[in-house]
Amino acid sequence: MKLLLPLCLIALLFTSLSYAAGFDCTKAKTATEKAICSTTSLSDLDEILVLSFNKAVAGSADVKALKTTQQAWLKTREACASNVDCITKAYTSRISELINLVAKNQKPTTTTSSNSSAKPAAPAAQQTTNTTPNPKPTGKTLTGKITSYECGDNCYLTVQDDQSKNHVALCTAPLCESWNEVAEIPTSYMQKKVIVSLGRAKQYDGAGNEMGEMDAFESITLLE
Repeated sequence: MKLLLPLCLIALLFTSLSYAAGFDCTKAKTATEKAICSTTSLSDLDEILVLSFNKAVAGSADVKALKTTQQAWLKTREACASNVDCITKAYTSRISELINLVAKNQKPTTTTSSNSSAKPAAPAAQQTTNTTPNPKPTGKTLTGKITSYECGDNCYLTVQDDQSKNHVALCTAPLCESWNEVAEIPTSYMQKKVIVSLGRAKQYDGAGNEMGEMDAFESITLLE
């Protein structure tokens, strides 16, 4: 999940108070850039945007046009000044556009098959997230820190508990949705202390075929 960099943004005057954004917060100059660096949720959104933009660039047939639209979006974002709600809306809208573009670019080409019984390819959205929650919660929760996030046909999160035991499960919590879209976790979440709840979810292969169930993190609560 990393994507984009035309965010040559910026940072807070007090580095000790800044969060990890997708740009160098020590160089923040505008009111918008400073608001991003001083607001955790905006810093996280900026990281996700950068990841999404880079992913879109990697699969784009017209990188120049994509960069032009990104520059236009930056002007829209800057117009928000220090209004957090306005900045948040700008980010969520642009991230949605980029994710849709990535999904479109990654959409597999279909071929005509004489085998009418062949299963159709899974929808693009399913191939991206590859997890369908199953209402069979285990009722178990655990406290630990995020140590790993990996995506193949499915996306998995590893949480190390207080006894240094690693717990690997499908990443199906709402917090995982944006990570799964770009197959990467913002670096600011690594080593974060969390409480997670465990349930069960289905796994799928790249063609969308069900492979069975395994543990899944259904909710993730940050403790720091």
